[in-house]
Amino acid sequence: MSPSERDEIIALVTRLQEQIAELMAANEELRRQLAESHRSGRRQAAPFSKGKRSSKPKRPGRKPGMGLFSYRKPPSAEESHRAGCRGAGVGGHMPRCGGSLVDEGESIAYVTDIPPVRRPQVRAYRVQVCRCRSCGKAVRGQHPDIGSDQHGASAHRLGDRVKAAAHVLHYGVGVPVRRIPAVLRVLTGVEVSQGAISQDALRRSADAVGEAYRTLRTSVRASPVVHTDDTGWRVGGEPAFLMAFETEEATVYQVRARHRNEEVREVVPADYAGVMVTDRGRSYDAQALSR
Repeated sequence: MSPSERDEIIALVTRLQEQIAELMAANEELRRQLAESHRSGRRQAAPFSKGKRSSKPKRPGRKPGMGLFSYRKPPSAEESHRAGCRGAGVGGHMPRCGGSLVDEGESIAYVTDIPPVRRPQVRAYRVQVCRCRSCGKAVRGQHPDIGSDQHGASAHRLGDRVKAAAHVLHYGVGVPVRRIPAVLRVLTGVEVSQGAISQDALRRSADAVGEAYRTLRTSVRASPVVHTDDTGWRVGGEPAFLMAFETEEATVYQVRARHRNEEVREVVPADYAGVMVTDRGRSYDAQALSR
């Protein structure tokens, strides 16, 4: 064996030893992660770990340069109560030592709380019903608080404040629809079903909210630049796609069961003359848009 061949073999063995060491270290790390995953899956009540604690944690609170430091402004009180000292007054004495007490003024403390749960407010409307002697058709009285078709099986409906609270909890805070009835029942005493919340949302989206949404969709076509992307979604437990179209003035979302060129052209038409910024997916193929 020549010296050059011997050196090549030694170099090869050295490289293989380094690769083996790297693979063993990676294997050990994967084993550790797998064991940690198994332990976390069996956890019952303890919260999820945030990992190893920092040896030099940062001080809590707001950091310098993050705004003006000041005490919170006291809230405006709707009612006031007095908390007097025991034994205070003319000739009052300290309960512990018996010394005389002298009034030095007062300090103010505040307590903010939610009002006690009240019974739901139920209003009854006596709707007059008349019938024409000529044509025989019935005519019902009208009131701004009730619907024209609110009679019979649909005589009882929820008020606007209940429905507004439900929509704020779901669309504003992110509470699932299935949990909203329990939240409203605990906080207000009002009984409401999931179906009533969903049906009212669909009705409102078809009227004023739907008109505003359609206006935003139209504005995307007139924008010189449109950024678009998509992500996975669920509709009734079935897979779907959430498509986003963002311009300088608005962001429009669209949920569809499929994400093809046809769904893109629902918002961005084939004759769009602006610039569309995408991730170069097949759904945004310029040749397909021109067909």
